[in-house]
Amino acid sequence: MLERLMTLDRRIIFLALLVVVTIPTLLKVSFPISSITPTTQDVYDEIDGLEPGSCVWIALDYTPPAMAELQPQLSAILHHCFAKDIKVLGFNPLIAESAPLGLKEFRKIGTEHNKVEGTDYVYLGYRPGQLSVMLGLAKDMETAGYTKDMNDTPLSNLPMMKEVRNYDDANLLIALAAFKTPGYWVQFVGDRFGVRVAVGVTNVMYTAMFPYINSGQLKGVLPGLQGAAEYEQLVKKAGYSSGGPAQAGMSIQSIVHYALVLLLILCNVGYFVTRHREAKALERRQTEAVKQSVGLE
Repeated sequence: MLERLMTLDRRIIFLALLVVVTIPTLLKVSFPISSITPTTQDVYDEIDGLEPGSCVWIALDYTPPAMAELQPQLSAILHHCFAKDIKVLGFNPLIAESAPLGLKEFRKIGTEHNKVEGTDYVYLGYRPGQLSVMLGLAKDMETAGYTKDMNDTPLSNLPMMKEVRNYDDANLLIALAAFKTPGYWVQFVGDRFGVRVAVGVTNVMYTAMFPYINSGQLKGVLPGLQGAAEYEQLVKKAGYSSGGPAQAGMSIQSIVHYALVLLLILCNVGYFVTRHREAKALERRQTEAVKQSVGLE
């Protein structure tokens, strides 16, 4: 049977992986996380230490391809903030494509916590200018180009914005990024204006954040889907939410990894067994050939 694995049609392997992914998804399998990454705990502690009425600014610097990792991070953070009655300001000064992604999630999680748009949270969206927008927010919204939210409602008509004018009113700024934008937030906002900055990044970007973590310039980092799953567990344990998609996603990912490792082991065993048998067969043929040649002589 092991030898058959060596010639197994790849379509059968793809079908097996489809089954491995589909069944846990339908059964909503979710494994508990045994340990929390320290940088994830740091982000959680930053928000958990804020008083009700504080304001967290969330910048979304990603596009749809990175949603699988970063959208669950946003969801878990919003659950935490809204459950603690922390006001949240969402904006997109660098990546225009992330504006509708953020607004949709703000409204979804806000509704679950009975929060009112304009009073408990505001979503500003995108304004062209990038670095000039980031720097302009140090003075006021109008300087940065923000006079209305994404609903075209003047900021002067939004109750929350009467108390949120510039970075001085940001108790924490979190940038969720799939590009090399965390360095901009650290250098041009955190260091320059004294804003506490944390980030959520895709898993492949995590190690690039270490210099900022070690220097204390970043107050915490969420590493990809793993960070989202860990944050979901922390929020769920505290009773702020009932969980989210990241833990299930990590569980399914783990099952697939186990299946691939098992397949690799079986295929390697099959390869060595086949090679051993071929070597034995070759040895027997050589022995028989020697015997025949001796007999002929």
